[in-house]
Amino acid sequence: MKRVIRKTQGVTLLETMLVLAIAAMIIVMSVRYYQSASAGQQTASVLQQIQAITAAADGLAQPSGSYSGINAGTIASLLPGGSTVGLKTPWGSTITIGGTSPTGYTVTIPETPPQVCPQLEAKLSGTGIQGNHFTKISPCKGDTKTDFAYTYVASP
Repeated sequence: MKRVIRKTQGVTLLETMLVLAIAAMIIVMSVRYYQSASAGQQTASVLQQIQAITAAADGLAQPSGSYSGINAGTIASLLPGGSTVGLKTPWGSTITIGGTSPTGYTVTIPETPPQVCPQLEAKLSGTGIQGNHFTKISPCKGDTKTDFAYTYVASP
């Protein structure tokens, strides 16, 4: 009997390139998924802050029937975390409140990331979290950080 002995050649260049291509696709897709999940989480966090700001402002305006005396300091003291945490965004900027009038106020969320801005715009422009009280919503500016602002009006 004759025995045939084969030598193992190892991995070919084509097989190595195929494995690297598959690994690169997995890495790219996981990075995109992470970015999407991160933007969704930041949007949800900011929307919770907007709801908290709205509730605090409504509570402060209820006795007098006017939003005129409301500012960031008075609202921040009513928010979870107090004045040090209550008006901080997930990306580290500080939310400002101004432009108060008897019927409303303006909130500015500085340096909003381009992944978060369109989501905020969509949630606030419809009959989303507070009906149609949110007016004068600043448009997002493409792929750059934007100072996102909106005006809350008690009786639109």
